[in-house]
Amino acid sequence: MFEFEGVNKKLERAEYCLQNLRTLASDAKGFAHIPRERQQAMRANLDCFFFEIISAKDFFLQGVYDACSVTSLERHRVNESTLIAHLPDGKAKQVVIKICDLLDGNNLRPEQKLQDDEDSWLWRLNNYRNSATHRELLHMGYVAGTNLGRVEVHLFKDPEDSEQGNMDTEVIPYCEQALEKMTRFLKELYSRLGI
Repeated sequence: MFEFEGVNKKLERAEYCLQNLRTLASDAKGFAHIPRERQQAMRANLDCFFFEIISAKDFFLQGVYDACSVTSLERHRVNESTLIAHLPDGKAKQVVIKICDLLDGNNLRPEQKLQDDEDSWLWRLNNYRNSATHRELLHMGYVAGTNLGRVEVHLFKDPEDSEQGNMDTEVIPYCEQALEKMTRFLKELYSRLGI
């Protein structure tokens, strides 16, 4: 899929964590019914999913660094901002700017941060990863469904402010869509590089 070493592996690991979540939910007859003794595994796999999916983007940036032979920048300092500063004008720089723009929450209106749209999806995904890794807790909102008393589990739109409500999509479908979107996004960016 990608020539960049590690990107595929990160996406595969995100899929692995997602499959573990599906299994936990299936065994419990629903995500909302995962028993207390299995919730640590559920949270670990959810945290892992967010870590791995954002790491795929980070490995992609390392691939850009290698492909463009950015010798003026040390490998351990590679991120969107430093690559933009060190890349010559061209396709690679435009690709990194695209990533940077989608990650920059300052470019989003406050209400956009609560939406999962084309302008906010990467920022939101990164925000979930940051909440999961920096605060060791990813809050989830439970919603009583209208489908025969079914209980649904949704991520909060803003993990730091549960009063903002829940995402419209349940946890597992959200993760499935996020993985699909990240895979398409990185493939598209890779094709733009023309390497």
